[in-house]
Amino acid sequence: MRFVHGFISSVLWIIAIPLLLIAIARLLPFDGVVPLPHLVAFTPWATLATLPLLIVALFARRKVLAVLLAAALAGYVYWLAPFFVSPSTSSPADPANSGTLRVMTVNVLYGQADAESVVGLVRSQHVEVLSVQELTPAFEEALTDAGLDELLPHSFTVPAESAAGSGLWSATPLSEEEELPGTSFAMPSALVGVGGTDVRVTVVHPHPPMPTDITAWRTELVQLTEHVHADDAPQILAGDFNATYDHAGFRDLLGSRFSDATREWGAGPTVTWPEGRQVPPLFALDHVVVERDMPVSDVVTMQVPGTDHRAVLATVVVE
Repeated sequence: MRFVHGFISSVLWIIAIPLLLIAIARLLPFDGVVPLPHLVAFTPWATLATLPLLIVALFARRKVLAVLLAAALAGYVYWLAPFFVSPSTSSPADPANSGTLRVMTVNVLYGQADAESVVGLVRSQHVEVLSVQELTPAFEEALTDAGLDELLPHSFTVPAESAAGSGLWSATPLSEEEELPGTSFAMPSALVGVGGTDVRVTVVHPHPPMPTDITAWRTELVQLTEHVHADDAPQILAGDFNATYDHAGFRDLLGSRFSDATREWGAGPTVTWPEGRQVPPLFALDHVVVERDMPVSDVVTMQVPGTDHRAVLATVVVE
């Protein structure tokens, strides 16, 4: 009998240790060290796994383990609960209002996404600004052939024969175009007129947090953070951030100025990657980020054939 109790304790601890490590990683104010960014990404899933394990630990009378799991679960609930709290401005915005902007971002996987599907979403979702990552010259041409320029005639693109290309399309003219210097992937931006307000829209795509090169990921997130916070113009950031809300680097970027549209909308967390693989999407790497005083509505994700990312769409109330 003692052997059975010892075996049960060992199994419970083996399952619990990763969940406790994820909670510790999420609690830390930094994540630029392997394996912290990779552990933190599993925070929402660890929340789901911790509750049943806590119940088992209580029934098995493993007091120390139960206390640790309860503390971890409290942290997980605290971090996750705001995604389910709708703001007072959660009613759908009027798309006919000149002060609103329908934004869509999609990573097209080295230009392998179906261009007609992307343009179809732009048309059906009444998208006014489109952010594309991993834009190749061939995919840009495919978008044109599919009729994107008829819907969004103004663009600032930096295509590349790799994952480094990006592009920005708009229904209204762009001005003051610029590109964030010194990054692995292009991050173009431009001012977009929304009603009577010029908003700088930036296509975001920092280096991914590869275990062999975590420095590039952290450095580019910091560089982006410093750049956008130094700009006093109203801003919208849309793209593949290669980070979830649980990453300290992403929250540092938000600071007290910006909000993640998905979290602001309050309809629960979303997942955007990896799409169309052997496993379902697990992580929310793609975001629309807005000024904190910009209400959002109708924040959704959409499947796009041919890419491993879901598109993210949001209606942003600029004024």
